[in-house]
Amino acid sequence: MRSWGLVGLVLLMGGLGWAQVPLAPPATPDQVLELLQTLPAPPDLKQSLTGELIAAMQEARLTPGVALAFLKEVAELSQADGEDALGILNHALAGGYILDPLLNAALKGLRLGRPWSEVAGVLKLRIRLLDTTQQVFQRQGVLLMPLGEAQPSVLRAPQPGPLPEAKLVLETAWAIGDFLVAGGSPADAVSMAREVEERLLRLRGWLLPADLVDRLLAELSPALIQQIVGLALSPERR
Repeated sequence: MRSWGLVGLVLLMGGLGWAQVPLAPPATPDQVLELLQTLPAPPDLKQSLTGELIAAMQEARLTPGVALAFLKEVAELSQADGEDALGILNHALAGGYILDPLLNAALKGLRLGRPWSEVAGVLKLRIRLLDTTQQVFQRQGVLLMPLGEAQPSVLRAPQPGPLPEAKLVLETAWAIGDFLVAGGSPADAVSMAREVEERLLRLRGWLLPADLVDRLLAELSPALIQQIVGLALSPERR
C-alpha cells in the first residue's frame, strides 16, 4: 500500500459521503452497453456485465457517464489488462455495491498515468473491503440480507438513489480503505474504528438514516474492524 504514497492518498480518498462529481460528461445507459459490446472480451463476461450494468444503472448505484468514461479507458488498455478490468468491474457489480466512487478512483489513476497494475491493486483492495464489510455486517446482524437481495422493509421515508444499506457498507469500507491506502497499519484497529465512527456520525441523519447508523455504532469496535481488515487482507480466511 505504501508505494502509492501521497499520489495514492489523493487518488483514492472518498471524501465526505459517496456522492462525488463524476469525472465524465452525462451519458445514456444505451451508450454504455453499446461500448461494452465493442470491447475485446469473452462473450460470457460481456453477457454477465450487460445484466449487471443494467441493474446498477437502474438502481442508481452507477452513473452512466462514469461507466462510459471507465469503459473508454478500458478500451485503451492491452487486451489482457482490459479483460482484467472488466472482470474486476463484474465482481463489484455483482456485489450490489455503489460503483461511482470506485470507478472515479480508477479514472483518476489512469488519467494520472498510473500503470494498470497499480490501479488494479488498489481497486481490488477496495472491493475486498466492500466484500468483507458486507460479510461481517451480516454476521453481526447490521445487515439482514446481502446487498444483492431485498432488505426487510423498515419504516423510513423513501429516498431516491441506492439503498441506505449499500451506502453504509460503502462508507465503512471506504473509511478503512482511506486509512490503509494512506499507509496506516492494518494492525491499528483502534484508529480505524475511530475513523469509521467519525465518518458515520458526520453522515448520520443526512446521507445515512439515523437508525441504521445507530445499529452499526452499537456493534462497532476495534475487534469488528479487525475482522473486516483481516478477511480482506487474507482472502483464504473468508
